[in-house]
Amino acid sequence: MKKTILIISLVFILISCFGQSKDQKKYRKEAEEMRKQVWAWNDSKFKIKDIPQQYANASKVVIAHHAELTADSKSRIGFQGLSFGNKKEQRLTEIVREIVKLNDKNAVTEYSELSFTLFERSSGFFTDNEANTYIGIRVTKPNGSVKEIYADDVVLTKNESSEKKAKIAIPDLQPGDILDYFIAVDNEMNEFSLSKAYQITLFDDAPILNYSFHAELGKKYAVEYRSFNGAPELKVSKNSDKDIIMEVDKVNIPPFETALWIAPARQLPFIQINILLSNASAYQRKYWDLKKPGETYNIKDNIEALDGLATEYSQTFYSEYLSKVYQTQYGQIVDHAKKRAKNIGVDFNSVSNKEKAALLFYSFRFDFFFYPSINEVPGIIKTGEIDYGNKYTLPLFFTFKRAGLEPALMISDDRKGYRMSEIMYSNNFVPTTYLKGENAFFSLRSIYDLPFETSANIDGVKNTKSFTFNNPANSLIGSKKEGELTKIEDGPSTTARSSKDNSRIENLNISLGPDQEILSIKRSTTLKGHYKRDVQKNLILFEDYYESERKALGEKETIFEVMKKNKNAKKGIDDLKNAFAEARRKQKDAFTNDAKEWFEQDVTDMKDYKVDNLGVRHISPDFVYSSSFNLNGLVKKAGSNFIVEIGKIQGQPLLIKDEQRKRDMDVYMQFARSIEYNIEFTIPDGYSVDGVAALNVKVENETGFFIVEASNTDNLVTIKVIKHYLHNYEPGANFDKLLQFIDASNNWTSSKILFKKK
Repeated sequence: MKKTILIISLVFILISCFGQSKDQKKYRKEAEEMRKQVWAWNDSKFKIKDIPQQYANASKVVIAHHAELTADSKSRIGFQGLSFGNKKEQRLTEIVREIVKLNDKNAVTEYSELSFTLFERSSGFFTDNEANTYIGIRVTKPNGSVKEIYADDVVLTKNESSEKKAKIAIPDLQPGDILDYFIAVDNEMNEFSLSKAYQITLFDDAPILNYSFHAELGKKYAVEYRSFNGAPELKVSKNSDKDIIMEVDKVNIPPFETALWIAPARQLPFIQINILLSNASAYQRKYWDLKKPGETYNIKDNIEALDGLATEYSQTFYSEYLSKVYQTQYGQIVDHAKKRAKNIGVDFNSVSNKEKAALLFYSFRFDFFFYPSINEVPGIIKTGEIDYGNKYTLPLFFTFKRAGLEPALMISDDRKGYRMSEIMYSNNFVPTTYLKGENAFFSLRSIYDLPFETSANIDGVKNTKSFTFNNPANSLIGSKKEGELTKIEDGPSTTARSSKDNSRIENLNISLGPDQEILSIKRSTTLKGHYKRDVQKNLILFEDYYESERKALGEKETIFEVMKKNKNAKKGIDDLKNAFAEARRKQKDAFTNDAKEWFEQDVTDMKDYKVDNLGVRHISPDFVYSSSFNLNGLVKKAGSNFIVEIGKIQGQPLLIKDEQRKRDMDVYMQFARSIEYNIEFTIPDGYSVDGVAALNVKVENETGFFIVEASNTDNLVTIKVIKHYLHNYEPGANFDKLLQFIDASNNWTSSKILFKKK
């Protein structure tokens, strides 16, 4: 389960960096008091030393994991006697303690340097950077001796105003050691109405002998919760002070696969909790539909979340409609699209609705991502690095509607996220703009997205809802909830891309270098579908992209000519020119790194590198780039002969670890996909080739296939390597079938061809 990174407070960091101020001394005293309290916990599960025989071969074993959560409770277990600023502030604090037995070198390596990324996986909070953090670490050796690691050993790895990260080295760890550590997080809740998300994760990649959670929340708080994927129900009660008590206890939790093709929200057991603080009056709670303090709510369906999303969207729509944003801003985008259509010789009014939508999409994308009067300059050049999420879904909808089309919003689940029926909060839904009556979907999460494409997270989703809005002219705003002005119907389903639609095709012309120790490569790569985005971001220059779109839309003025007319943008012209020049200087390194990462060999003498097709238009969607370079490490001399380890040309394919090979859980891959190599290897003069026939392989079943077809003439070896994952999802029963062609691909990496001196 993805969690946000826990942030160490600035006070905490400064202790190890700048000596001790008054606040630092206060923090140090509090940290020491916290360690005394936690180490003094009188709980038998923290004293266990012996591991059951069934886990003797496990890399690590979690002996005990306990989370203690308190907020304004008179019987707070941690933080007694500690001061946290103004007493009027509401404090929500958490202590998580975990004891782990390290059985082998892999576990020792994992824990020898604890980053706060590792710590946060044990915590349930999705914390923010206003949280103060306290830690403690002890190591028990097999002989019973105990060593404590203090906070003075923290090393700051990132120190920015918005985020601070740190790590702690734990020296001299050995297999057989027991690591006992805790993290204590203090969160401030002093807003009018504030919520904190919390998860009780009942899974790990290691066995857990004892797991427990205990919470006490004062009567100012309300709680929403739900158990997922076989997790036990949360035990909820109240004490004599009317505090909310929540508990979970579980023993002998087996290890779970948490890394390979997992959809945690659908497959791993956890309990989702939302802790709400409300100082609102009864009238305000009713008006804003806030939860009542002191109450708990077991969320059993998605109705409330769906209604909340309808209200949110309708409020946005009607507020923009009444404020004339709908008429002006979106009207301007429509006018721009019509003007640009005319520039390129297209009659906007006579084309089909889908063609209109595509013109609107490209014009919208240009106005928001490229046009210097809207974007900051020179920050514009970094636009490609940003995932905008769902930010532009509603604006796209409004633009289509303003143009007279019949759009709607498809509301779905994320195919690897919460199931549609189990969604608790509106932000877990995935909204997508689509044209009613057409199989036409529109998502704009980055500058590389195209019309008529769905993102990988909704490929093949079937359980959807459709949102449309009533005509504002026929509705009296304020007479009822805005959400009731949104019509909710069953929505369309999307079609999952095939493995051919998401493909990487490597065309390689290979010859032996002059010294017969390197390979000279001429490479042309074609990326399709979901394979494109990351590589486009790394290799496409913003300047080239801008010029391509400017010409495609019939815009006559360059970006600098436009900036000269804009007082706010004018001063950034030199900065942008310098940024463009710097990006172009770095493009060679980007191509070199791309080749190194893909082939996993040393790459030298990069040249002739270029982007042949940007892949940013639906009529020409493939991203194509090419280069020439030398590839080291695949040629071995054998007297007057030489051996080429041709199997390594595919880099290191996916390798399934031994502990991952026995699997019952279903397989959620990112997307169906294929990888293809078309290799032409020129045989050097004076040599013959041996071993080509042994390269041929064919392993296929209903989940996918790996096929190698190889042949040769007197002067050329031709090899075609194809691997397809046919679906983005497979039931667990098919995992062994996936292994068949995955293993075949890995075995082929040892393939060689021999070039013999005549």
